[in-house]
Amino acid sequence: MSFEFFISLRYLKAKRKQVFVSIITFLSIGGIALGVAALIIVLAVMNGFETDLRNKILGMNSHILLMEHTGPMKDYDKLAKNVEVLNGVVAST
Repeated sequence: MSFEFFISLRYLKAKRKQVFVSIITFLSIGGIALGVAALIIVLAVMNGFETDLRNKILGMNSHILLMEHTGPMKDYDKLAKNVEVLNGVVAST
């Protein structure tokens, strides 16, 4: 038996007169384990929710929006074709 394991058993194991302390020890260890498990589950769910929400938002809106501020855009079909040939562009409308 290793020294660390021996010390941990001495703290967890109660003497005959201190049974109540042992119960409190096990309840507190269980509470901490339950809290850590709940935290891990909530973080995993929120991370998945964030990824799903980001994919939905980017799926509905474009990454780049080209606008002409001086008036209506002229010859936008030619511009769309020029943008579509760029590396990494999936689609342009």
